[in-house]
Amino acid sequence: MYVKAAEIIKSASRVTAFTGAGISVESGIPPFRGENGLWNKYDPKTFDINFFHCNPGPAWKVIQDIFYNLFGNVKPNGAHYALAEMEQAGLLSTVITQNVDHLHHDAGSTIVHEFHGSLKHLVCLRCSR
Repeated sequence: MYVKAAEIIKSASRVTAFTGAGISVESGIPPFRGENGLWNKYDPKTFDINFFHCNPGPAWKVIQDIFYNLFGNVKPNGAHYALAEMEQAGLLSTVITQNVDHLHHDAGSTIVHEFHGSLKHLVCLRCSR
């Protein structure tokens, strides 16, 4: 099975990797759902932009907690590095991820589309800085 997958990737003109929370679990970031999921610790509504606009103080507390306590010391794992190596070898065109942890970039991938943004790069909603 793995040989067939490798053959398909090698012969493809473009390959895109789609990743989600599962790829970063080995790095110490819990998924959103499940027994140890983030939704068990945080109310999902705190991640809604409307909640942020109406309650910036509590929303920022959650963002800070996640950034410093969950993402502060995480490092890419083997899967992140493997995708970066595939890109460098010309076998992978791009990564599209739902993750906000920036670990694909940290591993060396250069063409990464972070569908939900990144906690490494915050933008002011007023001035765009």
